[in-house]
Amino acid sequence: MSEDISGGLENTRCSEIVRILSLGKQSGRLYLCNGGDTGNIFFRDGEIIHAQCGLLQGAKAIYETAVWTSGEYRFYPDDSPDVVTVDLSVDDILSEAANRIRQMDRITSLISSSSAVYAHDPDIKEKEITLKSIQWKVLAHVDGKRSISDISQAIGLGVSDTMKVFYTLIKAGLLKESEGSAGQSSARMIELPATPFLEALQKDLTKAMGPVAPFVISETAQEMGYDLLSDDTGHKAELIETLSNKIPSETMSLAFLDTMTDWLNAEGA
Repeated sequence: MSEDISGGLENTRCSEIVRILSLGKQSGRLYLCNGGDTGNIFFRDGEIIHAQCGLLQGAKAIYETAVWTSGEYRFYPDDSPDVVTVDLSVDDILSEAANRIRQMDRITSLISSSSAVYAHDPDIKEKEITLKSIQWKVLAHVDGKRSISDISQAIGLGVSDTMKVFYTLIKAGLLKESEGSAGQSSARMIELPATPFLEALQKDLTKAMGPVAPFVISETAQEMGYDLLSDDTGHKAELIETLSNKIPSETMSLAFLDTMTDWLNAEGA
């Protein structure tokens, strides 16, 4: 293909480029970059067969690049991938990409960029909330220091999807934009009673979920109607099991359950 297809994403979004390449029945690789982020979308006779952006592959990688509003792109004809990760039609992909762009427009009206840094709202302990596992996972990584982009890399989720989760947490009143030193951890916002059991519980849960651990313990105890100062071994075991189910990572959940069960058995020995 002799015609050079390249330019800036400020003027032509990814979806528009994909439509042009599809209508032209092109084969090759569309390379996109946005700051330090890069993506590649491979075409065969106008159909998308593979896409990659960071750790994302397949349609999710396309949706990630679709919301970029800055950066550059270039098409390399006849480049082919080693794998096939996309089996959706271009029309289906562009339809979902349009939905993602509308969502991102709404999100960016509240969140300036993925470089924004958030902290837990000081009044978080007063709120009654029910969260999905991915929301807990994001909340656990918020520390008033790491940006949204940093957290997306830490949890292996696309930046746009991470921003979507942040949007829901901000709307729920659980996060506020950090003001440098204003960011503080949940450990400071919530002070649990100073007992050996709770100290061990907080220490191990913090390893698994980060600084939000004290809040999770307090909230879970309230949900269960459990007195944190109770010496009842059965109640302690029930609290440990319930908390383990709230840890997003199965590996860390099992490690927490094993460690705290051993601690409880040693205490009763």
